[in-house]
Amino acid sequence: MLPAMEPPEPVASTAPEPGAPRSPAPPHLLELLAAIRELHAAPDLERGLARLAERIREHLSYRTFGVLLLDERGRELRFAHALGYPPGVAEQWRFGFGQGIIGSAAAGGRPLRVDDVSADPRYLNAGERIRSELAVPLLAKGRTIGVLTLGHEERGYFTAAHEQLLELLADHLATAIDNAQLHENAREQARTLTLLHEVSRELSSILDRRELLERVAVAIRRLIDYDLFTVLLWDEHRQLLEPWLSVGHDGAPRRGMEPMTLGTGLSGTAALLRQPVRVPNVRLDPRFVDSFPGFAVRSELVVPLVHKDRLLGVLDLESLAYDAFSSHHEQLLSTLSGSLAVALENARHYEQLRVEEGRYRSDLATARQIQRQLLPKTSPLVAGLQIGFAFEPARDLGGDFYDFLSYGDGRLGFAIGDVAGKATAAALYGSFAVGLLREHVAQQRPEPAVVLAQLNQRLRSLGVDGRFLAMAFALYEPRSHRLRLASSGLPFPHLVREGRAITIPAAGVPLGLLADRTYDEHVLHLAPGDIVAFTTDGVDECVDAADRELGRERVGAALLALASEPAHEIAQGVLTACRRHGGEREPTDDRTVLVLRRTSG
Repeated sequence: MLPAMEPPEPVASTAPEPGAPRSPAPPHLLELLAAIRELHAAPDLERGLARLAERIREHLSYRTFGVLLLDERGRELRFAHALGYPPGVAEQWRFGFGQGIIGSAAAGGRPLRVDDVSADPRYLNAGERIRSELAVPLLAKGRTIGVLTLGHEERGYFTAAHEQLLELLADHLATAIDNAQLHENAREQARTLTLLHEVSRELSSILDRRELLERVAVAIRRLIDYDLFTVLLWDEHRQLLEPWLSVGHDGAPRRGMEPMTLGTGLSGTAALLRQPVRVPNVRLDPRFVDSFPGFAVRSELVVPLVHKDRLLGVLDLESLAYDAFSSHHEQLLSTLSGSLAVALENARHYEQLRVEEGRYRSDLATARQIQRQLLPKTSPLVAGLQIGFAFEPARDLGGDFYDFLSYGDGRLGFAIGDVAGKATAAALYGSFAVGLLREHVAQQRPEPAVVLAQLNQRLRSLGVDGRFLAMAFALYEPRSHRLRLASSGLPFPHLVREGRAITIPAAGVPLGLLADRTYDEHVLHLAPGDIVAFTTDGVDECVDAADRELGRERVGAALLALASEPAHEIAQGVLTACRRHGGEREPTDDRTVLVLRRTSG
């Protein structure tokens, strides 16, 4: 959330020219969007939605609040978070598409604002004692994923303005929920893999296919008396059953078996039919192929390995005795094959994940190097001004950035930004924004407010769902020691002067969120010893073990304590204060500090 505005003391502000359109940032919109951004950092979706419900209530009264999401089959809407409903409703009620006001909003893909629910035949009374309802569908990537609904005890309470606000909010909420569900699905797959790893200690204790099959051979030997055990795995690319393991009763390996096509031999027949094949006397069966000449096989049992209707391979038991395998053995091996097929598929996925993870880590390391190359490594030299910066990403790649841009005649532009979200996508969006910024400055040398307005239009035209950028841009003129700055949603900058930390109320709508925005410009005449500090919200919103934010006042106190230090030490010192405040907690957002200090020169 952006810090509350405080009246500036030694700050001069310049308003837009007379007649120019003004678009002040709606505080409630910024706060609600900040709550959606917090969904990325919330430990689970439920807590993030609870925080959002609290933020909405601060600006829009309601008796009932609900976020409903489609189930995995896409058939029913179920409550993900609910307030104000009678006990049991949120846990037990379900809405089909077109059922009730909620289901109708989901089916129509448009908001439904009902002034009197008692007069609407679609309304399903859950005993919540409301008179009016506003239901807004949550649409992500062109599909309905849920509904946001509010109810109130007054008839006709919700207005068109409420509908417009919640519709805009729902666009960003849907993207955030969709991303959260994707991450949760990925985490759930990992949890499922771990659970299956523990189901059978002998079958799933390892995730290496060859070692797994060797353990299976030992396990089956304790259950069924065989003379030769073979596992053939299906190679989809070659369309062949490839022998992976052949061992005798004594555990000694057998080699020399050739791959088989579907329908060839008893193994190929079981794979083709996807049914067990049990032959008491192979010498009387024309399908039998002697894979190991000199090994007098007399009976054979083959069971296919199938997972989700996909052939993985076969288990093949052979014996030197006639009729060595019973129906019980067939049933036992068939049951075991189901567990083994799951274990094999998990092992295969794990091997793929290891390969992909290695590739991902390599790509990530390259991307990290590229991003670091895009960010300045040293501070530029400007007469009469010290420049310091500190940057700490929450993940391997960060959504924060900073940059310095020459305006000629000794003038220098400063940019600091924070992209909604984190990791690779945020870093790419931020890098693209830096490229646009450099292009605009190189071509036009625009004023700070114009820089933000132009960059907002370009980012808005991209149409990237769920992405927006909070950024501050300042221009320093060394001849007059004047600093001109504009901001689009970052925490208010600090001015440290004569032993006081003063807030500069630079506000504005984040870039890429709304079209045709203009931004106010603030002008500071810096005296020797003055310090101006910019931070991203990862610094101000750093929380301790009791969930207390570092906050603007503590940041100001840290700046005052460091006021006698060089600019670089001040920036690093603020990050150190942030780490101390957070303690053992891992940072949930990128942290960036940019400090300008006027020297006596």
